[in-house]
Amino acid sequence: MNIQFNRLIRNCIILSSLSLVAAGSAFAQQSASASADASATIIQPIAITKTSNLVFGNYAVGATGGSVSLSTADAVTINSGTIAQPAANKGSPAAAVFAVSGEGSFTYAITLPSDGTVSLTGAGAAMPVTGFVSSPAATGTLTAGAQNVKVGATLNVGAAQAPGAYTGAFSVTVAYN
Repeated sequence: MNIQFNRLIRNCIILSSLSLVAAGSAFAQQSASASADASATIIQPIAITKTSNLVFGNYAVGATGGSVSLSTADAVTINSGTIAQPAANKGSPAAAVFAVSGEGSFTYAITLPSDGTVSLTGAGAAMPVTGFVSSPAATGTLTAGAQNVKVGATLNVGAAQAPGAYTGAFSVTVAYN
């Protein structure tokens, strides 16, 4: 009986081992894995530099003042008031030009100054600059990695503005879309 008992124990141990191996194989077959590549592309940073300044030109101002608009196409419009531009000596009115550079074919947003943030100061009262416009308007495209942005605005001239040179500064911001 002892021999039978030993055979029974041995058979049980063998069967248990086989069932554990089979169970381990079954669990191993229940998982799978895959791999993926990771990548990144570093692009040219966007940059902006001033090429030329915004120049409103020369004006004579009467008793009521008014405003003068300068378009992105360098066209002057006297909107109101007693303002006159000399025919022979206009002072070379021109929109500001900014060179934008960066990654080719990328688009970017243009942010212009808000009304009330820019003034020209000089011999008399400060003259607010408002209504900034750009060409391209709100978004540009860096064809071959570059594009010029032209900026115009409206100069608000006070009544009987004191003669003299007036200057101020403004910023244009660009950012990739």
